[in-house]
Amino acid sequence: MKLIAVDAGHGMDTAGKRTPVFADGTIMKENEFNRVTAEFLVKALERNGFKTLLTAPEITDTPLQTRVKRANKAKADAFVCIHANAYDNKWNDANGVESWIYNKSDNKTIRFAEDIQKELITVTKRKNRGIKKSSDLYVLRYTNMIAVLVECGFLTNLEEAELLRSESYRKKCAEGICKGICKYYNVPYQSEKVEENINCCPKRYQKVNELPYGREVVQMLIDKEVLRGNEKGDLDLTIDMVRLLIILYRAKVFEKIE
Repeated sequence: MKLIAVDAGHGMDTAGKRTPVFADGTIMKENEFNRVTAEFLVKALERNGFKTLLTAPEITDTPLQTRVKRANKAKADAFVCIHANAYDNKWNDANGVESWIYNKSDNKTIRFAEDIQKELITVTKRKNRGIKKSSDLYVLRYTNMIAVLVECGFLTNLEEAELLRSESYRKKCAEGICKGICKYYNVPYQSEKVEENINCCPKRYQKVNELPYGREVVQMLIDKEVLRGNEKGDLDLTIDMVRLLIILYRAKVFEKIE
């Protein structure tokens, strides 16, 4: 059974790694996409018989050396780092999906990246920016196994940013990466079993770590006792509720609450 190291790029406190401001007054930090997509990928990989290791489970920005050390120490068979791209810090037309490998990678790594890139493009239907090489991306240079860094879309492209903050697109990216890994290892891909939603109700999130974005704001409101779950601690939030809380937070409505 192969062990796949899954790395969620950056952290919630990494400066500058975010979208420009959306029309509703909110932003999305890159790690909100990276972290949730990494969690979806872990589930997809385990469903397909792989073992997994999250190299950066912390909310804060885990040092690159620590990420690499964890993967190397565990003797992972492969390393996948999840990111979202950006060009400048304003909305613009740069778009698409690309994958990065170390510039001295062997043929195994090249094929690994090609399999993942192909499946990502198939499931996301975004522009194919291809495989790119770098000599200085730390997590690619110093890992001891085949390694790829995927950029799943641009935070600075409004259309792609809206996708990046949606749960459906995050799952698509995770499943695409998983399909690529399955293809590389000749493992038959098993898709997720989707249960029919009889009442067609909006999905409700019970825990902070289940939220596709807005985790920091929700956790802050819980700490201030503005939000309280039921006796089990379930929050029962829809994504529209989360967006409203973020708007109110950015309007500084909660500043005077001690």
